[in-house]
Amino acid sequence: MTSKSRKSGEGKRNTRELILEVAEREIAVNGVEGFRLKDVAEQVGIQLPSLYAHFAGRKELLEALTNEFLGTLYALYKELSALPPREALLASADRTIDLYLSKRGYARLLLYDFPAPNKNSLMANSEDKIIEILNLIEETIQRGVAQNTVRDISAELFLSFRLGLTLFPLFMRLDRNGGDMVTDQEIIHSIKRESNFLLAHFISVR
Repeated sequence: MTSKSRKSGEGKRNTRELILEVAEREIAVNGVEGFRLKDVAEQVGIQLPSLYAHFAGRKELLEALTNEFLGTLYALYKELSALPPREALLASADRTIDLYLSKRGYARLLLYDFPAPNKNSLMANSEDKIIEILNLIEETIQRGVAQNTVRDISAELFLSFRLGLTLFPLFMRLDRNGGDMVTDQEIIHSIKRESNFLLAHFISVR
């Protein structure tokens, strides 16, 4: 590969990453419903046709952003897998809430996609990443079962339960700052305490 073509490839890759970064911020502010490719292109500093060189359309960009989120979630569980099983599973609640708060576009994207039938889900093309996440969780659970610190539950059930504890409260609690997603630190701490208490009970050996 020549120096020129290598630079061209790097530039294209960097532009793609920048598009995803800006798209996440746009969704964080305007939600998926208010998300427009034109606004993303303007913020990136490219023409709209140039954006289509990286993503075929709005759906493809949202799918790529969803895939990026799942990659981040996988890295989170991979890091936690170094901890004792029960500690790792409990820590996943706080760490996931922190992820949603630092990347609010991910949280809004996940909430938007939640009611979608499987075939229409933005995660439909990210099945491999979902399986990798579930495998990590399953390995952690089974280590806990062997140590008698965690009850034997499926990874899918754990992930669904944890989702209900960490995502939905961020949108359902009344925020003192008037937003539709919690920003008040006192409320966030309360959500974390409650999610940890409920998750601890859920995974405890009966």
